[in-house]
Amino acid sequence: MRPRISVLAAMTMALGLGLAGCGQDGRGQQGTVQPGAEQQQRAEGPGMTEREIRHEDAITTWTDGYCAATTELVTAFSAMPAIDPSTPEQASRTSSELLGVMIGGLDRTVGGLDQLEPAPLAEAETVKNEAVATFTGIRDRAVGAKQQLDAASGEEAHRAAITAVRAPLEDVGKLNLLAGFDEIPALRDAMVRAPSCQKLAAEDSSPKIDNGQSGG
Repeated sequence: MRPRISVLAAMTMALGLGLAGCGQDGRGQQGTVQPGAEQQQRAEGPGMTEREIRHEDAITTWTDGYCAATTELVTAFSAMPAIDPSTPEQASRTSSELLGVMIGGLDRTVGGLDQLEPAPLAEAETVKNEAVATFTGIRDRAVGAKQQLDAASGEEAHRAAITAVRAPLEDVGKLNLLAGFDEIPALRDAMVRAPSCQKLAAEDSSPKIDNGQSGG
């Protein structure tokens, strides 16, 4: 399972100005895994000790929290405003608004990951730390692009600023929100059991694009 956010081609078609970029509250939704129910399901299983069951439950709960946190970014993309490419000024303003929503989603995702309990597996903690670093890097680039858009004046400045949006949006479009999970069997198995991971796999994020042809 490799949940991604893919919106780059739509953005290219929408702007034509050199831009080739383009849930539930994770903290509120954690705790949906019911370890007791899982233990009952596995009671007849082949030879798992109570300690092994508790360890597996801990991995599932942690994985569910991880997926709930990353869902915040998908939720942000589903709420992104339309980009209006009718003029460079409008494209700059609405691109800035879009980046603001994306930055908020990244902030909530990083915050949710930071609030997770220490992972039951050392490899899982490494995956989380790498994800936080990736999301934070994209967030910083998005902030820089938004600042450039907000400071732009004049048509040429607006056009130049809009091209700066490309990098953070491409970065998000290429994200594998659960990078590293497939390489760790315990996490790969936990994704199947964790409700938030199943929800994440089913999410379809499609920001609205105004191509200038609609009436509203």
